Amino acid sequence: MATKAAPEPLEDHLAGLIADPEAVLVAGIWDDTVVGYGWARRIVRLDGSPIARIEELFVTQEGRSVGVGESLFDRLKQWAQEQELVAIDAFVLPGHREAKNFFETFKMTAHALIVHTQLDQNQES
Repeated sequence: MATKAAPEPLEDHLAGLIADPEAVLVAGIWDDTVVGYGWARRIVRLDGSPIARIEELFVTQEGRSVGVGESLFDRLKQWAQEQELVAIDAFVLPGHREAKNFFETFKMTAHALIVHTQLDQNQES
């Protein structure tokens, strides 16, 4: 998350998303309370094709059993289709089975795995 988290102050970040014609920000509301949010951005792949990248999609535990996440995803997908983007992708942390299962319900499959190790500056090769 050190490379993917939204920068603070969050208010400035969210205002920037709202003003950005290449991005969309959505909120999930249940019983007059915000219980989730998501945002996506238009990016262009190396082959020149434009896609939607879901940068964040979060729903509180209370909102997860009532379809808020599905509604947020559907709205992000609708935005991508309106923008005539050719695909949609999202980042899921390894081991986050619940998130992986959620995206799989929308026929999304894993295409990459990021591997990582810390480098000890005092360690010899």
